Amino acid sequence: MINLLALGLLFGLLWYNVFLAVSTKEKMFFYFSLIMVLLTVLQTFAAYERFFFQLTYNKVTVITHLLFMTFLLFFEELLSISIHDKKLSRFNVVNVWVIGGYALLFLLLKALFPSLQGLHAAVNFIRELFVFYTNVLFLYTIVRAIAWMRIEAILLLIAFIPPAFITSVNAMNIFPFMHRYESFVIFLMQYNQPLGLSLQAILFSLAVGNRYNHLKLEQQNARQEHAALSRLHEKRTRFFLNMSHETRTPLTIILGLLRQVRQASSTVSIKQVDPLLTAVERNALILLRQVNNMLRLEQSKMSTDADPISIYGVVPLIVEPFLPIAREKGISLSYSLSKEFENIGVRIGQEDLESLLMNLLSNAIKYTPSGGSVRITLDGSVADGLRISVADTGCGIPKEDQGRIFEQFEVVPDSSAMMQTGLGLPLVKHIMQGYKAEVLLQSEVAKGSTFTLVFPSELCTFCVGNEKEDIPMMAPLFVSEFSRLEIDQAESHSLEAPTILIVEDNSDLRWYVQSIVSTRYRCLSAASGQHALSLLQEHQVDLIISDVMMPAMDGHALLKQVKQYSKEDPIPLIFLTARDCMEDKIEALREGAIRYITKPFEAEVLLAVVDSILTHEKLLKDARNEQFRQKLSVLLEELEQPVTRTERPVSLEHLKNTCKLSDREMDVLRLIAQGKSDKEIAFALTLSVKTIANHNRNIYSKCSVSGRYELLSKLSSCH
Repeated sequence: MINLLALGLLFGLLWYNVFLAVSTKEKMFFYFSLIMVLLTVLQTFAAYERFFFQLTYNKVTVITHLLFMTFLLFFEELLSISIHDKKLSRFNVVNVWVIGGYALLFLLLKALFPSLQGLHAAVNFIRELFVFYTNVLFLYTIVRAIAWMRIEAILLLIAFIPPAFITSVNAMNIFPFMHRYESFVIFLMQYNQPLGLSLQAILFSLAVGNRYNHLKLEQQNARQEHAALSRLHEKRTRFFLNMSHETRTPLTIILGLLRQVRQASSTVSIKQVDPLLTAVERNALILLRQVNNMLRLEQSKMSTDADPISIYGVVPLIVEPFLPIAREKGISLSYSLSKEFENIGVRIGQEDLESLLMNLLSNAIKYTPSGGSVRITLDGSVADGLRISVADTGCGIPKEDQGRIFEQFEVVPDSSAMMQTGLGLPLVKHIMQGYKAEVLLQSEVAKGSTFTLVFPSELCTFCVGNEKEDIPMMAPLFVSEFSRLEIDQAESHSLEAPTILIVEDNSDLRWYVQSIVSTRYRCLSAASGQHALSLLQEHQVDLIISDVMMPAMDGHALLKQVKQYSKEDPIPLIFLTARDCMEDKIEALREGAIRYITKPFEAEVLLAVVDSILTHEKLLKDARNEQFRQKLSVLLEELEQPVTRTERPVSLEHLKNTCKLSDREMDVLRLIAQGKSDKEIAFALTLSVKTIANHNRNIYSKCSVSGRYELLSKLSSCH
């Protein structure tokens, strides 16, 4: 009965582990399934005297040694020995080969010398020694594994000690000497195999299950770590791409404007080039600020040994450089400081305090519209800590995006603007954390935001005296971004010259690009994608030069809108970008961009690209127009002759009456048939391009055509 129960248990565990081995593809389950097969074979012949074949002594020896070898391989996978103890792993691999070699030698000697009883006795004795040796080896391996895999090793130890003891004692033939415990010895001799195998199988299953759970947990942790590393890699990639944009743009301006100054005529005065040199200085300061911010972000700890700074004295000095900027933008900038704070200071480096307040002030002014206000307030005490608040009435930040606002180069959308954090707000958070202080944010969309710097009482102290603080040294780094070169939108070329639309959010770069192309072409400039689309509604544009990374609507979104707008007569577009990677270039070209120019660029290269594209476009248009001119030559003669009662004019009059075209629309139609562009038609009829576009839409609608080419085909068929 005990034998049958043990056999049923082994069969159940066997099929369960075979299923796990197939489904998980884990070697651990494969080896354990093989162990269960061998144990099941042994128990089957223990329960039945004969099954498919007679289980002889030699066959038992082979199965036993296969079992020993599989155990060692199973331990290798279950206990991860090769990872934690390489020497033990190599030693066990050697033992696998030794055990396998001895099993082959055992069978070979038995087969070659079947009648040598002395040799058989020696071989059998060595076999029993091998049984004892392998049990000791198993126990040694398990005990060593307790150091790095405690639970699984202890379960294996419990599973191995009783059967190993009984097997070893039985192998050494000690039981016959234990006459005092004859009944117990008989029970062990009879049932040691089914009980031992069942106990081992159960405890092995528990160990394997526990190990598998750990493996799944490790895999889950590995996946989470991989995902975290992927996010970190993506974040760093985005950081470097954005830093590339932030540095390449001012570098492009600096290098380009310096070339213009160098190439200027010797008769040009300093006063004439002063705006260019000012722009160079401004962008150099912007570049310096970006470098400073990066270096500060790498600084992990802040010094709290600094002399206390009087907030009451330093706030007016920090605010003062921003007053003209706020006044120019129509923003009310003020501060409220009570006399009670006159002798209260904060132990913080002056450069850190300047960076904190100027970053918050510059962001507040940047995102507050004309007519709004920015206000700085101070409250608290030495005992409770100080709080400096910068409140604005700007666009505000959605609640779900307020956690991202302190991340590097995060773009936060809202109903009225797109906010890009850059490195300013992350630096504010980094500095405050370095002093074990915090920055708080309260914001509501369309109502404004309040950033509060909270300094703990440990940083607050009383100041001795009331000395005036040093003049802020970092002001030029922050004020410079609000200055810009004036862009002259005056038309310097005739209406016949091609028109180029320049879309760039950086005013200095926009001016620089315009200064390059305006030497040969008419120029329009837009500070955003939305502004560019509005200009396209009012002007006939032959080419667009656009930045890629812009707030609200980037270059890719603009390109999609332009393609929708100009389906009939596509407008070529050139991308200017700081992102010099192959994937971005391929994406831009697939979307329909004509060229992809990386900053910084040579003025001559940009101008050559523009010339090439416009020349190619003109050749294509001329070829199409010539083709239609040839097809419609007879129709043109008819349109130019006075109206008479002939068959041809009757058909044209019929077309006019059928489509209900006005006289002005017929004038436009006549010029369309001559191959004129909208700009040329507007010039000929002294109308605006927008008016001509409206006439075109009316003509297309009345004639039931989708565009100009279909209209010309219809005119040809009418003739």
